[in-house]
Amino acid sequence: MGNVKLLFIHGAGGTRSKWRSLRIPSSLLYEVIDLPAHGENEYNIISSIQDYAAYIDQSIQEDTIVVGHSMGGLIAIELAARNKKVKGLVLAASFYELPVHPKILDKLADGEFPDSLFYASYSNEVCASLLEEERKELSLVPIEITHADFQACNEYSEGREVLLSLQIPVCAILGSQDKLLPRGAGDLLRKIKPTIHVSEIEGSGHYVMLEKKEAFQIALNKFVEIVEKQTV
Repeated sequence: MGNVKLLFIHGAGGTRSKWRSLRIPSSLLYEVIDLPAHGENEYNIISSIQDYAAYIDQSIQEDTIVVGHSMGGLIAIELAARNKKVKGLVLAASFYELPVHPKILDKLADGEFPDSLFYASYSNEVCASLLEEERKELSLVPIEITHADFQACNEYSEGREVLLSLQIPVCAILGSQDKLLPRGAGDLLRKIKPTIHVSEIEGSGHYVMLEKKEAFQIALNKFVEIVEKQTV
């Protein structure tokens, strides 16, 4: 390992802290970022998937595998189409589209993160301590930013076409109990892109890198090896 850099992009309403359980091999370069107006990044609010990708695009100067969670996966799809230095794409609990129910958008617009959405984001077996940590994480991002993120996901409709156009290795690491993605998301991805590498992790919900961190890391490491062999 060591030929490519890993870039980790969090999802809607999150921060770089969502990747806090990663254990990256010392041989790999990696970067974990806060998106604009999230966490420690005070850059202006960005309100579309394409604009998020354009913001990050300028900073990718070396061979990179982009790993995007949820909304971050949509951004990663766009980045892969824009930047030839992106040599691999990982959809971590993500898909090519992420429509949001109008009731959720309405609650977020009213300044409330729905409890139903919070609990649906994790598996039935999630430990209480992780849920407590994640509840605190909600306060790291202003609710209006979270609303803008979910709105951006809801409005993004180009993902399927863009994903089909990519000529690089693509991997999806999915949770078997993910209630926020379409049922059978892995099979749907295989149907439109037969070359995709799909790892479905048993017993995990939407936050697969937190709920099943060891299994997530193993799947990620395997994909990195695949990409590195192709970029030598």
